[in-house]
Amino acid sequence: MTSLIDHSVLLLIHRLPTLTGKVLIVADENWARVDWSTFKAIKHCSINVISNRFDVAESARAEGVNCQFNDFDLTETESHSFDYVLYRVSKERSTTHHVINAACRVLKLHGKLLITGAKNNGFKSYLQRAGNLFGEAAYAKKNGEHYLASVTLHDADRNWLNDKSYQRVRPTEALDGQYHSKPGIFGWDQIDQGSAFLVTHLEEFLGAYEQSPHSLLDLGCGYGFLACEARQFNFQHITGTDNNAAALIACRANFARHLRTPNNVIVADAGAGIEQRFDTILCNPPFHRGFKADPQLGTKFLSATQRLLTPSGRALFVVNQFISLEREANHYFNTAEVLASNRSYKLIVLRQ
Repeated sequence: MTSLIDHSVLLLIHRLPTLTGKVLIVADENWARVDWSTFKAIKHCSINVISNRFDVAESARAEGVNCQFNDFDLTETESHSFDYVLYRVSKERSTTHHVINAACRVLKLHGKLLITGAKNNGFKSYLQRAGNLFGEAAYAKKNGEHYLASVTLHDADRNWLNDKSYQRVRPTEALDGQYHSKPGIFGWDQIDQGSAFLVTHLEEFLGAYEQSPHSLLDLGCGYGFLACEARQFNFQHITGTDNNAAALIACRANFARHLRTPNNVIVADAGAGIEQRFDTILCNPPFHRGFKADPQLGTKFLSATQRLLTPSGRALFVVNQFISLEREANHYFNTAEVLASNRSYKLIVLRQ
């Protein structure tokens, strides 16, 4: 199991037994494979976790670890209250800048940020910026392709890192001002080209039903683009679900803005825990967890779709051309057919 854990995360976990005082772990999707039960053996420090991923938060809580699930929102956390903040840099720059800024606010004077990442994650640049913010020239120790650094907070003038107003939900130019989004969501300031391709074939896909579908689930909804684009097809109820706190915030904003149909947004990991079944499921599934490709994610979304579809329901997935999702789908569905394709993407229809 240890071999599956992100190596930069492991560097932080290995430091925990040496720490004393109050520790905050900022855990994103890179922490998904951590065995939180091992944290029970750590006795010399008080561990608190904040995660923007529901599956990570639930796993930590299940093992008795004190964990908040939110969009890395530390505004209610007492200033200068932690001795250590542990953070493995995130995939998105604005998220990483936001967390480094937040660490500066919640650390005690002379408290330490333990920060890790790989060279190709932009780690050295992040470390330099963190050092400038904290008032210390920081240096990293190399462990293979990964680095660990300790940055001490000094009393200095603060030149906050640009996090693109991380917490603000706003219309973006790339979305023509039509959709609201925010940092912390993959591709937050653009329309995903795969999702756009799917939308162009919605009429064809929905026209194949013998009876018009009533309920729609956007599985892994992001900021809600697919569900909102499907509103024109007269669904009686629309649901969006995601495990990413930032996505849930933006999706709720877009549903409120665009949908007149009864709707809801549910926090869930690939639909886990949702009991309702749906006539239609739309999905642009992820195939990366943090910086690494994770082929198990496709299987996870297929299994969830099988459980969540009504017997006469259909799902429409969009994936990259090189991903053989239809082959894997044959283990879960009676029918898995390519509806359309272009140079980059293909649309796969799934039927029970």
